Amino acid sequence: MDLKSASRKFRPIPGKVLKRLADDGIITVPLSRSDQKIMAALCRIWTKEWYVAQMNKSFRLDKRAMMLAFPDFGKIERYILSSYLNLKPKMKISVEEMASRIEEFFKVEYPPHKIMRVRQIAYNLRRNDREETRKRTIIQLALLHEAQQRNDL
Repeated sequence: MDLKSASRKFRPIPGKVLKRLADDGIITVPLSRSDQKIMAALCRIWTKEWYVAQMNKSFRLDKRAMMLAFPDFGKIERYILSSYLNLKPKMKISVEEMASRIEEFFKVEYPPHKIMRVRQIAYNLRRNDREETRKRTIIQLALLHEAQQRNDL
């Protein structure tokens, strides 16, 4: 079974997830019988709120909200975002300073344009943060993002 057919058969698991599972070597393409059994089990788990809630309990509230709001963010993007969100008023971190922190902590060079993109998201969130807590803002953003994706389908 190819990924397109699997995506239709194993809803609600998105095609992106199937592709990532294949890229990570968890399943093979075309899907073998055992891969199809794995996908059927995952499909049953992801359609039951109780299982999803239990799996998500292992993450702190901030991290859960961050994963919902920004599902494509990796560890470095989450680090950049939280660094800018947690700045005290009137404080700033330059892109160069953030790049050196990333290089120091993660041992990788990270492109400045990507830092600027995440920094802008953080500044936009901080600007909207005057009336609400940051966690509520992030959760609302996640819900809007999810609703927008459903409308795009």
